[in-house]
Amino acid sequence: MKPLKLTMQAFGPYAEEEEIDFTRLGEQRLFLITGPTGSGKTTILDAITFALYGTASGNLRRSRSLRSDYAPPSLPTKVSLRFTNRDHTYEVTRTPEQILNKQRGEGVRSVPPGASLVEIAPDGTRTIKASAFGTVTKEIESILGFKADQFCQLMVLPQGEFRRFLMADSKDRRQILETLFRTGQYRLLEEALNDRAKNLKHSYEEVRNKRDILLSQCGKDTAEELAAALREEKKELSLRQEELRAAEEKARACAAATQEAEKLAQAFLACEKARARQQALLARQDEMDRLQQKISLLEAAQKLTPVYDRALQALRRQQAAAGETEATAAKWQAALSEVASHTAAAAEKNTSLLQEEAARAREELARMTAVSNETVRLAASLADGEPCPVCGATEHPHPATQTKQEKAKLEARQQELETHIRTLQKQQAALEQAQNRLKILEGSLATARKAEAEARREQKETGAAFKESLTASPFPDQKAFLACHAELRNKEDWQKQITRYEADKASAAGELKVLEAEIRDRQKPDLAPLQQAENAARRAYSEIASTAGALQERIARDKKQLTALTSLEKEIASLSEAYAPAALLAETARGNNSQNLSLSTYVLQAVLDDVLVTANLRLKKISGGRYTLYRRQGIHDARKEQGLDLEILDAFTGQARSVTTLSGGESFFTSLSLALGLSDVLEAYAGGLHLDTILVDEGFGSLDPETLDSAMDTLVSLQAGGRLVGIISHVAELKERIPAQLEVVASEKGSRTVFHLG
Repeated sequence: MKPLKLTMQAFGPYAEEEEIDFTRLGEQRLFLITGPTGSGKTTILDAITFALYGTASGNLRRSRSLRSDYAPPSLPTKVSLRFTNRDHTYEVTRTPEQILNKQRGEGVRSVPPGASLVEIAPDGTRTIKASAFGTVTKEIESILGFKADQFCQLMVLPQGEFRRFLMADSKDRRQILETLFRTGQYRLLEEALNDRAKNLKHSYEEVRNKRDILLSQCGKDTAEELAAALREEKKELSLRQEELRAAEEKARACAAATQEAEKLAQAFLACEKARARQQALLARQDEMDRLQQKISLLEAAQKLTPVYDRALQALRRQQAAAGETEATAAKWQAALSEVASHTAAAAEKNTSLLQEEAARAREELARMTAVSNETVRLAASLADGEPCPVCGATEHPHPATQTKQEKAKLEARQQELETHIRTLQKQQAALEQAQNRLKILEGSLATARKAEAEARREQKETGAAFKESLTASPFPDQKAFLACHAELRNKEDWQKQITRYEADKASAAGELKVLEAEIRDRQKPDLAPLQQAENAARRAYSEIASTAGALQERIARDKKQLTALTSLEKEIASLSEAYAPAALLAETARGNNSQNLSLSTYVLQAVLDDVLVTANLRLKKISGGRYTLYRRQGIHDARKEQGLDLEILDAFTGQARSVTTLSGGESFFTSLSLALGLSDVLEAYAGGLHLDTILVDEGFGSLDPETLDSAMDTLVSLQAGGRLVGIISHVAELKERIPAQLEVVASEKGSRTVFHLG
């Protein structure tokens, strides 16, 4: 990772927006960050770390305390860092949790933390990679390859923090090396081997438990005992099967004897029932004879019925004709009365007189109308001096006129005459109609009387024929015939009863004959002893069959269990054979060995040894050949993880001692050498990380001039590899030796930065 531009706003001592453009360094790879104490030099490292990971570079600072006390409440705290990593350019921006003025109105508001990460293409296109505080952190860890604390131990070395890797124990140092060199697959291999061993052990114990449970269910201690018991059970089953066959034969014989006896007993019982049935049928013989006699009378009545029906129909026709004659006569009498009434209403007038009177009325009406109209016309035509065509007078003092009263009187008389004429016409029409109807009814009455006479003749003939047939029949009189005739509807049912009776009687006789032949010369059997013997045989068979069935089930169960036990024993042997080497391999890989060394730690030892070789090249130069870092050998505390602990060999004493005994200056240049060695090895290892930047905060003030020269020579040599090296220090000699400087200027209104690129 190489920073390009850092922008801070209301962050630490920087009240306003402060921008640090690292690209201004150009080809100068070594620069000094200088300024008075408290001006904000370390804040630059905090800003870089906060922008990337959301935390400050040192343990004593928290993100909530990074807001500038100089900034107004309305200006939000914000940090933005543009950087490159593996030929890609990114820009990350973060804002911490802070209290700001409300955007509207008075008061303050709590603003939650925010973050965003974008990738900037060569053409300037910006692609959002993440936009949440935690998501941005995870994305940065994926891009750079390490977390915040590892970043502070390898690239940004704040005051006191760079000593942590040097002073770490094996456990902490292993976590750092695994992350940096991506050797986690060895730990995953350890876990996989351990999981496989656990799974094999679990499977072994599970199968063994199944075997023990199965043996417990069988009531046996071993599979061999179960096999021996199974052989004895098969022998016993063979004996039981022989007994079962004998019992089956005996039960079958008893059942056959009982069945034969039951068949004979059924024959005796059926014979008794047949006799009883025959006796019951014979007891009904008289009833059937009487019924046959009734049927004979019904047959005679059936023969007489057509003659009776003809006589009855003739009588009904004669009665109907008499009724028709009587009705026609009544109608003729009514018509006759109607003619008589019209004749009485006309008094002495007959039809010709009515016609003459109507003619006279019409003539009077015509004359009156004509005279009235002509008189009025002539009066209207009179003129003075001209003679009247009626009287010849030349004067006409009173010409004829027609007043309204005269006209009305004339009209009334005319209406009266017209009404009288209509009345006369109606009387004449009614009389003619009544006379015509009377003539028609006279013809109908004559026809009806003729039909009645014919029907009376026919009725007399059929009645005589019926009396003759009745005399020849078995019936003493007509009443007896009609009583029998009323029962003709029962003839078919009675005939069926007689037919069925005869069939039942014949069937009963035939059945009785067969049954008597079947039981002839045989005794009725006693079923009780035979049934008892059969039941006893069946019970004996069932008991033996139950015993044999239970034995078969037990044999089948034992066979199944023996098969399962055999399979489990084979599986136990297979798992036991596989578990032993797997467990040994897993325990060895986990570090449960004579060296108390795990596989992953063994790999990291080789990595750490390479780091120490490179680190010692610089450490010997800085320390004037006095100090050399070594990895501690052997087990010195079995309670802790071993293999990655460090010791320092002091050439002055020839003794190795713990790195914790180093003084402040010694621990500084030793940690610096270790960090630089780690950086070199990371680049050399395939799959490792590339450290383009190292920022060191203080520690140079504790070095003597000679050691400072060696340290500076070491840092200057880093420029040849293209690394950007930044140093925060108050040492005046460094100001003289490093021309490129980033000065932090403090004031009462906050700090600002100035690049001096002399």
